[in-house]
Amino acid sequence: MGTAQVQGELWGARVRDWTELQEGACKPLYLAAYAAAKVTNGTTLLDVGCGAGLALRVAAEQGASITGLDAAQNLVAVARERLPGADIRVGELEELPFADGSFDVVTGFNSFQYAADRVHALAEARRVARPGGLVIAAVWGDPAKCDMAPYFAALGALMPPPPPGTPGPWALSDPGVLEGLAESAGLKPTRSETVTIVYSFADRETALRAFCAAGPAIRALRHSGEETARRAIAEAIAPYRKADGSYALTNEFRFIVSSP
Repeated sequence: MGTAQVQGELWGARVRDWTELQEGACKPLYLAAYAAAKVTNGTTLLDVGCGAGLALRVAAEQGASITGLDAAQNLVAVARERLPGADIRVGELEELPFADGSFDVVTGFNSFQYAADRVHALAEARRVARPGGLVIAAVWGDPAKCDMAPYFAALGALMPPPPPGTPGPWALSDPGVLEGLAESAGLKPTRSETVTIVYSFADRETALRAFCAAGPAIRALRHSGEETARRAIAEAIAPYRKADGSYALTNEFRFIVSSP
């Protein structure tokens, strides 16, 4: 059984704050991944876990023919607003509603780790990629190179105990782990890259709005209360406050490129 219902409801709770304040920081990751996959005019591309559609818009700007899928109805609604006429669906990344060999490139940016069965999710991505196509999976990088690590630690303390075996944000970060899952799904990893991105916010309130909008934060807020969660998040990000009151958190992401 997949995770679309649970994750969709969490990530769809505060879509405007997520879209306006946090999503844009990931654009360098999308550009690097598309460069590695040689996305260009005529490339057919599916983004699973497409969220509010920024990755799709960046792909469209490269000339790709885009399709998206996400668990959150509210995020899909924003993506459709941004990309009128694009095929963007609500669905489960473990049961993709597309025919075998439909796409030149299939991407999952920070999405495959949310699958109940990550190997099956990657196998579904492989299934809908055409022979000779590519599958790109992007995850958080080395936690020692991620300023978000204290934030995730704060959230973890505010959530109910997770079910046994539930992966944390760094579950796929160690070298070789993501590659091993891809191989188990029948994929052949051919390339790995790291990308540094910076989450920047003008002030404390803007940073809190952004960081309270992510799916794991929504779960923490609901379990421990908004005031408690905001206070814990504020303490976690305090070291990244600059003299002018703004915030900048630098983080490493990594992605692998695999062939079916």
